[in-house]
Amino acid sequence: MTRSVKRTGGRRVAWQRLSRLLLDVAFTFVLPYALLNPAPFGLPDLSLSLGSYGVYVLAGVLPTLYIVADTLHRRVLNPFGLFLLAGALSGAAVSFLRLDGVAFALKDAMHSVLLVLACGVSLLLRRPLFEFLFYGLVSPETPERAQLLSRALSQPLVRASLNWATALVALKAVVLGTASYFVALWLVTLPFGAPGFNAQVARAHALTFPLAIVLDVLFYGAAGWLTLRATRRLTGGLSWPWQEGFWSDLNATLPYLPDPAPRSTPC
Repeated sequence: MTRSVKRTGGRRVAWQRLSRLLLDVAFTFVLPYALLNPAPFGLPDLSLSLGSYGVYVLAGVLPTLYIVADTLHRRVLNPFGLFLLAGALSGAAVSFLRLDGVAFALKDAMHSVLLVLACGVSLLLRRPLFEFLFYGLVSPETPERAQLLSRALSQPLVRASLNWATALVALKAVVLGTASYFVALWLVTLPFGAPGFNAQVARAHALTFPLAIVLDVLFYGAAGWLTLRATRRLTGGLSWPWQEGFWSDLNATLPYLPDPAPRSTPC
C-alpha cells in the first residue's frame, strides 16, 4: 500500500514538472514566436492592428507576465528565483526600446551578462548562486530536513562543489550570450520597425532557444551532478537525495563531521 502511494505521488510530481515545462516553453518561446512570425502558424497578423512596434512589445511583455505570475504562485523568494524574475522584468523593459543592429544584439545577450555578474558576485560573497538552485532540486520537505541540508552544504567538500557548479553556470551564460549576440547580428539585419524585422527576430530566437535548452541540460546537469555526488559522500556513499534513506543516513553521519560556522538557510 505504501509503495503504491509513493509511486502515485512520484507520477503526480513528474506530471506536474512536465506540465510546468510545457507551459514554460509555450509562454517564453512558442507564444512570442507566433506573435512575431504568425505566417507559419496560419495566424492573423496582429501588426495590422497593433503595428510592428506593438506586436514586438507584446511579445516581450507576455512572457514576463507569465514568469511573474508563476513566481508569485510558487512563492519563490530565494536569490536565484529573484534573479530570474529581475531578468524577466528587465527584458520586458528593454522591449520598449527601438533597438536594431549591434544594440539589439547586445540586448539579446543582456540576460547572460547579468547571470555572469550574479555568479561572480555570489562567489565573492561566498554564497554560490547554485546553492539556492540546489535547494529547489532537493526540496527538503520539513524544517528539520532544511537544517540538515544547510549543514550538509556547509561542509568544505560540498562548498567546493557548489563553487565549481556556480562557475559552470557562469560559463554556460558566457557561451549562450556570445552565441545570442552573433546570431542576432547575423539574422536581424533590417532596421527596427521595417517589414520583416519581427520575423527576423523570431527566427533568431528560434535558433538560440534550442541552443539554450541544450546548454542548460549540459551545464546545469554537470553542476547538479557535482553537488549531488559531493552531498552523497556525506552519507558514506549510501544514498542519493531522492532516495528514501538519504535523510536518515545524513542525520546519522553529520554529527561526526566538523561543525562549520552557522549560516542562514536559503528561503
